[in-house]
Amino acid sequence: MKREIEGIVFDIDGCVARGKKAIPGVPDTLDELRRRGIRFTFLTNDNQYTIATWVERLAAMGIPASADEVLTSAVIAASVTRELYAERKILAFGNTGLIEALQNQELTLLGAEQANQAEVVVVGKDPTFDQHKLNLACQAIWNGAEFIATNYDPKVPTANGFAPATGPMVKAIAYATSKEPLVTGKPSHWSGEMAMKILGVPPERGAVAGDRLPQDIAMGKQAGLFTILVLTGGTSAEEAATAPLELTPDLILPDINHLIDWMN
Repeated sequence: MKREIEGIVFDIDGCVARGKKAIPGVPDTLDELRRRGIRFTFLTNDNQYTIATWVERLAAMGIPASADEVLTSAVIAASVTRELYAERKILAFGNTGLIEALQNQELTLLGAEQANQAEVVVVGKDPTFDQHKLNLACQAIWNGAEFIATNYDPKVPTANGFAPATGPMVKAIAYATSKEPLVTGKPSHWSGEMAMKILGVPPERGAVAGDRLPQDIAMGKQAGLFTILVLTGGTSAEEAATAPLELTPDLILPDINHLIDWMN
């Protein structure tokens, strides 16, 4: 069933791009959506890169976007941490995207030498994560620190296949401490709420397009959006056909470029 769409939340990896390259045809499709006056924003569970870096990366792919059209799981995690634990001391594990987002929220960040003072552990994808950092995170949580994770994605699409994402690192900490994190990125209600705020349209006129059922489609269902699954990333047609009801998308497309034909 068709639905009048005024705004779309696009996932990035596996939906509009693979690795550092736009999926063929996507820049033209996005240009056509802009021409039709349809708003869109890009929401990624990536937490390694800053908003400025994502704007540059998208532009290099031929996808122009302003800073206020991009939202990452790092920004969401920092916002939630501020909301819940503004006065607490934070021990963060992640790349520049997460650290900058936490700093922008004016939170108190600890260095590794202050790890024993940690009241909240925030975990994103840390390219230098090792046994030492695993121990620091676990010790803090065993000592009573809260545990927040940007996302639990197991893998991300790349130009040549897949690469491990944040989830395996988060899982190691959760397994060792027997404490599951508060996950703030997709599919949490925080991610949907922030995306809708950026989109600026009512849920009944909004849609989400992505390649993963447990992240993109689940978030869209929670936010009351029309859900569109594309088969250019982490979900196969067979997996989509056998998805449970709560993860069944409203529309399945081979790729984003078919969206225009569906709208016509």
